Amino acid sequence: MIILYDIPTSVSDDLDRDWSPNVWKIRLVLNFKGLPHETRWVDYPQIRELCQAHEVSPGGRKPDGNMFYTVPIVHDSRTSVYISDSLRIAQYLELNYPHRPLFPVGLNAAILSFEDLWLDKVLRHLFPLMILPVYLKLPPASQEYFRTTRELRYKKKLEDIAPLQDHSRLWDQVRRGLDSISRYMDANGMKGLFWFGEELTYADVVMVAWLVWVKRVLGRETSEWRNILDWNDGRWGRLMEHFQQWEFVDKPRERSVNVIPVANKQFVLTQFVVGYDYEGIL
Repeated sequence: MIILYDIPTSVSDDLDRDWSPNVWKIRLVLNFKGLPHETRWVDYPQIRELCQAHEVSPGGRKPDGNMFYTVPIVHDSRTSVYISDSLRIAQYLELNYPHRPLFPVGLNAAILSFEDLWLDKVLRHLFPLMILPVYLKLPPASQEYFRTTRELRYKKKLEDIAPLQDHSRLWDQVRRGLDSISRYMDANGMKGLFWFGEELTYADVVMVAWLVWVKRVLGRETSEWRNILDWNDGRWGRLMEHFQQWEFVDKPRERSVNVIPVANKQFVLTQFVVGYDYEGIL
């Protein structure tokens, strides 16, 4: 069994309880590959204790010099591995459960560089808009941690990171960023839905995970989310519709996948590139 650790919102039921985009990257990979797993919930202040108890490597350093620990974290009981960082987890799953590959041979560099492009074109404009809505979704214990760490990074109050008068400009920059991504996708010269045209890869998982974040934090009925679905002639709406079959927490759909793990695969952390979990921002 694979355990996936996630940060909950303050809602009491499961609807939109799972909001973290970095965790959604791994949840989508697990669901796409048909790997049975269970979500366990941890508040922000509990993450360090969890990681230290299981010798999970920190994700980096905070602006104050202290090490930070973040989700997603995965425990695979088959290999006894605990591992953090979404990209390293995704590559671990690809190595140990290679059915339905998301990192096709020869495309690793292109897939890894995509996260830089997505950050530059879309996320850097989206982050300021999402900081306060994320905070308002969290339970009190996580709110205190989130406010303290994010205000330290941004050097301003959460409420001042994206004042209301800046929202229109920031959303326009998000739209233009998605316009750029869409033009790159059009350069494939085909009507394919994915970053590589007809082939679904981890690059598409990254895009969808961040869009799920917007949908679940801001809400399905908000004008901001509905605008995204319509932009670029409905491209993002079509992508989200395709991924809806894997957008669930723990409960598998009726479609089953024959999972054949690779026996005795040795996973070495240092052979993988550290990903983009943006702990100091999210």
